[in-house]
Amino acid sequence: MKKLSYILFSIFVLITIGCQDEVIPVTVPNAEQYVVEGVIEAGENTGPSYVIISKSVPFFSEINPNQFASLFINNAEVAVSDGSKIVNFTKLCLSNIPPELQETAGELVGINVDSTDVDLCIYIDLNDELNRTFGGTYDLKIRIEDDELFSTTTIPELVELSNFVFKDTPGESIDTMAQLFCTINDPEVTNYYRYFTAAEGSGLIPPFSSITDDVQFNGQEFEFPISKAELPTADFDDSYGLFEIGDTVQIKWTTLDQAHFEFWNTFEYARNNQGPFSSYTRIKSNVDGGFGVWGGYAVQFINLIVEK
Repeated sequence: MKKLSYILFSIFVLITIGCQDEVIPVTVPNAEQYVVEGVIEAGENTGPSYVIISKSVPFFSEINPNQFASLFINNAEVAVSDGSKIVNFTKLCLSNIPPELQETAGELVGINVDSTDVDLCIYIDLNDELNRTFGGTYDLKIRIEDDELFSTTTIPELVELSNFVFKDTPGESIDTMAQLFCTINDPEVTNYYRYFTAAEGSGLIPPFSSITDDVQFNGQEFEFPISKAELPTADFDDSYGLFEIGDTVQIKWTTLDQAHFEFWNTFEYARNNQGPFSSYTRIKSNVDGGFGVWGGYAVQFINLIVEK
């Protein structure tokens, strides 16, 4: 009888869910927004600061290659203050860069230049004039014709990783692969972290879940695994997230502030939480007058050879 009641209850729940009205977020078809992705970093071997500006498109619209190219803003004025001086960023387009340097330039801003025919333009601190330091505050101002956008970010103090160890893979051991573990000595204040990895022949990319706070290990010395970042097209097999023995790999470990964290945290949640029963997630922005993120990173680079 209990089993029958459970089955009837399950059928009732499925019918109820199936009969609910579809919920579609309210959209304004013709309301374009400026979308900003800007980065400023401090730490050894970090590159100059840059900003990419584009326009939003309606959620249900389709985009062809010509429309995609027109989304990028190439007539902006971009300036950043580090508290002691204001630096005007230089517009730099792929067509201005020698072909042999375009791939390196793309890696700097996380773009695969081989996958696009768009003459992408960014705004960059070309002469690296900003004073990029741990604990610094940086004010961004963008002017596009009569529109102005503003944002502020900080570069927190760097919390480094240590004690890198490659161990046997979980479950049934795979002789050619290894899992990476490391240790963090987390200060007794709230911290936010994000990381990227690169294996031989690939640039730095974030893993499927690249962002975390320290709510589970605040103020503790804590060992945890670092997963190898995989491209979205990678097969989800037994070697997913593992490192190949003999490879030279790079880890980019970063500390970021709360507003910067909340952008990537909600962005990844919205991207990963998809399907017929997923909930709508509004991505948080720290850009006034537009949407997106102007974010500071305190950076540690680690180069390792995979060996057990």
